[in-house]
Amino acid sequence: MMKFTCFIDASSYVNLTQDDYYINGKSLLLLLSEKVNIRFCNEVNREISRHSNSIMPSVDKRMSKVYKLKGYKRINTYKEYENRLYDSVSNSGDKNRGERHNLAASLDFHLSKKGMTGGLIFLTDDKKALNGLLQEVLNSFPVWKIWSSLDVILFLYLENKHFTIDMAQSAIKDINAILAKGSSKMTRDKITQERIRVLKEYLIRLNRVQKIMVSTLN
Repeated sequence: MMKFTCFIDASSYVNLTQDDYYINGKSLLLLLSEKVNIRFCNEVNREISRHSNSIMPSVDKRMSKVYKLKGYKRINTYKEYENRLYDSVSNSGDKNRGERHNLAASLDFHLSKKGMTGGLIFLTDDKKALNGLLQEVLNSFPVWKIWSSLDVILFLYLENKHFTIDMAQSAIKDINAILAKGSSKMTRDKITQERIRVLKEYLIRLNRVQKIMVSTLN
């Protein structure tokens, strides 16, 4: 059975490697990598390197996940992809360059492997990019399943029998707290309200999955 291929951005990669107290001392990223094929562009790899920690995979292991463009219809460079997808080209150091390149890489992967993949996931915790510069492109090519790190937890609970409901609930709370820290432009009160809303939403979703996974219901 073919696995999903997951193109992950730097924000999610960092968020999923904050702790390694899950199954056998593994991080959420490592557990995910056992179930899907992790990929990312070289620009994302550079961004990850700037936030590296002891829990993350080694430099060599990360390099093995860097995707190299296949050149669909002779579109051989990120510059050319950016021209066609965004009508502009980013420069080194520009904000959201990793997201732009990662989306281009995932599209190149899909186009060069039509019918040969188990599904394509675009994983990011950058809501601003999703609702901004990436939105039109994502909606123009209906080939991705869009995930956040919170969706990863639901997937792990569904797919890994050793990833317990207690682990999933704890992970949702931890990741939600991390995501709330990134909402610096919101007031403290709004951050708290949004954190509570998202937490409630994902715990409800987790409960829905649990109703399928358990053998009996009271």
